[in-house]
Amino acid sequence: MNIYRIMLANAFVLIALGVYGYFTSGSPTALIAPAIGLMLATLAFPVRNENKSAAHIAVGLTLVAAIMFFVTGFMRGNIIIIIMAVFTLFAFIMYIMDFMRRTKEREDAAK
Repeated sequence: MNIYRIMLANAFVLIALGVYGYFTSGSPTALIAPAIGLMLATLAFPVRNENKSAAHIAVGLTLVAAIMFFVTGFMRGNIIIIIMAVFTLFAFIMYIMDFMRRTKEREDAAK
């Protein structure tokens, strides 16, 4: 599967759940998740064109976001934040699996 599609799906989930959280709670900190989602959506297009720098930035941002969502979700006991954390962690794992697959393909091609 193309990694940029996973990135866009993760961005969509973060934007949708973050906006929903903002309207239910009224807290401006709920807009952090949509901001991260917009950054990931913006980075998805260079990743689609095989831009390695954008891919590495997106992976780092996804890891930081997953950790942040898990900590915040469990501290507050908020299921919406935990759902965002699980989905973001899944996207991070898919990114790593794609990187490992590409590395193996490059090594096999070099032989």
